[in-house]
Amino acid sequence: MAGNGGCSKLDIGWIVFDVETVVDGELLARCLYPGLSPEEAAAAETERVLKKSGGDSTFVPHTFQKPVIICVLRVDKSHALEKITCLDAPQFRPSVIVSQFWQGVCQVPDAALVSFNGRGFDLPVLELAAFDHGIDIRSYWPRRGRFKPNHHLDLQEEFSNYGTARVYGGLNMLAKRLGLPGKQGIKGDDVSALVAAGRLDRVAGYCVCDTLDTYFVFLRHERVCGRVSPDQEAELRRVAVRVAREQALTYPGVPEYLDALDFYPVKTSVSA
Repeated sequence: MAGNGGCSKLDIGWIVFDVETVVDGELLARCLYPGLSPEEAAAAETERVLKKSGGDSTFVPHTFQKPVIICVLRVDKSHALEKITCLDAPQFRPSVIVSQFWQGVCQVPDAALVSFNGRGFDLPVLELAAFDHGIDIRSYWPRRGRFKPNHHLDLQEEFSNYGTARVYGGLNMLAKRLGLPGKQGIKGDDVSALVAAGRLDRVAGYCVCDTLDTYFVFLRHERVCGRVSPDQEAELRRVAVRVAREQALTYPGVPEYLDALDFYPVKTSVSA
């Protein structure tokens, strides 16, 4: 990604990423709720979505979301984690994190993207953000088509058989199936309140942990597909924990997540 320390483009095999967003109250006020403040517009739209869903969801559509944190993992062609980056930390300026994300993606056009629901949410949000800022993302477009896991492996699509089944429980469920710690006390619904309280560091920690979960689920996917052996998966997880510790990621929640990983070794064999 941007500021990758001169790493050769040929070394990067995958870009694993996750995005945290909040409702864009200002845009809602301009488009749907004239006369209301951004906060009032966001509250009104959240209430509308809640009623429409029969009380099941308060999730506002991606067209009225804006990114606040983007975490990126640089993974080499041997599947080893090389670097973890929270873009534009500690300022987390929205325009800068979007610019850095697309700059990094476009600099390595041969690297595949890896996400969980990235095609359904994260990338549409980031594409609209590129639209807002007029960012040239021409080398990204060839990777945008569906059913191209060599360009973008969306793990939710893989495990849902491309939308024919619901992945109930999401990434957290898949992480816990592997014995990973998964989500620890914070959920996506908490992000808006944390941002409003000025706790972007806590949101960054949450995003880092989700991105690591995505990476570990990706490794198991690669093992199931025969591209990573059981012993390799175990070693790659140890490498990832070491890289994370060496980078001294002190965002709240990350040290606890890494400590918890020590209690969940990868099984390298399966009993008959």
